[in-house]
Amino acid sequence: MWATGIVCRLTFIVFILCFVSNAFSADADNDQTLYANDKRLKTSASSVDLLPYERPKGFDWLSASPGNLVSFAKRIRPKENAWWLAGIGLSTAVLIKYDQAIMDESQRFARRLGLISDTKNGRETYTLIDASAGGYDLPLIFPKNLNSVMYFIGDGLTHLGIISGLAGYGVMNDDNRSLSTASQTVEALFVTGVVVQVLKRTTGREAGFKATEDGGKWQFFPNQMEYNKNVPKYDAFPSGHLATAMATTTVLAENYPEYTYIRPLGYTLMGLLSFAMMNNGVHWAGDYPLGIAIGYTAAKVAVERNRKQRWLKANDPERVSQMNFSAVLPFTKGDALGFSYVSNF
Repeated sequence: MWATGIVCRLTFIVFILCFVSNAFSADADNDQTLYANDKRLKTSASSVDLLPYERPKGFDWLSASPGNLVSFAKRIRPKENAWWLAGIGLSTAVLIKYDQAIMDESQRFARRLGLISDTKNGRETYTLIDASAGGYDLPLIFPKNLNSVMYFIGDGLTHLGIISGLAGYGVMNDDNRSLSTASQTVEALFVTGVVVQVLKRTTGREAGFKATEDGGKWQFFPNQMEYNKNVPKYDAFPSGHLATAMATTTVLAENYPEYTYIRPLGYTLMGLLSFAMMNNGVHWAGDYPLGIAIGYTAAKVAVERNRKQRWLKANDPERVSQMNFSAVLPFTKGDALGFSYVSNF
């Protein structure tokens, strides 16, 4: 019975992974035109993919960020995506209702597999370098056991490694596609991080291993000083690990469509990550649908901005300079000297 229960629950989570991967973007994948709102930009996504990639500048991701955040907000479009939004909301609500039972079952299964035990919580790590900056601990850590390895699929170091690999390959081989993919991944992760952090710091849900009640207590609009002092008491919803994993997977798949295994591999690894985070009590299943949707949407925003820029470069070069312009400029006011950030998007 326990095996049947856990298989059913994990199958449902995999279904959620597949379902919300299309959230907010059902039209983007099936539409015959990439930029239907601009008559001069009517072209298929596949045609744009044939255009040469531009070599990104070092801080293109930063200058693009304000516009990407605006584009992210616009893509929600409740009227056009009512069914997807309802699906994400319903799946989240159902999972939250059964979160405690799902986590309990997951952890029982993990104990049978030896992934966790009374002396092993599945979050153990090795600290290679103990560092800090600005009052924050920034240790360089690596996983210590199998559950921690699965948990690290969504860790920032993993995605930094992917970005570094793409950038390094691009530099060594003069490969603009690899460099652009690295830059787009940074763009997507930046937007993902901003959106996820705003929601975490608004909803204040307890992580499973810190829960004071079944399903974890929700403390909306928590005191931010208290949040910073005891992050796991407030930061469960939504899952940033799953959001970043989805963002990275989507950017890679969109830029390397000939490698058809990227999505299946990415989703499989995300399934393992989801399982590991319930085992170690970091996240509830109800934290997953919205996290996945956020990562997917942020990735699509970054990818489509790049495609639009490439199309304009080939067809309307003068307009490229108008996209995502930003600059840091000095200013003076009385005896004060400072800097201002100017952006056009």
